[in-house]
Amino acid sequence: MGQALKADRLSYVPADPASMAARVMEFAPATDAEALKLLRTSFPDCPLSARVAALDFLLRKRGRRFGVVSTR
Repeated sequence: MGQALKADRLSYVPADPASMAARVMEFAPATDAEALKLLRTSFPDCPLSARVAALDFLLRKRGRRFGVVSTR
């Protein structure tokens, strides 16, 4: 029963959005959904809010959504 609270399980150090976005772009995802899936598999212990922040960082940096050209 004590296994759930092992110290290594609680020693998560969050990654910054820039490094998370860089990791995702190594795979050149075609859609936002693919990027979020890559974030989930690349950073499984990272909270959803941090993965969404990384996706937001990536979208703001690129200035457009994956696969959709902005008409502005």
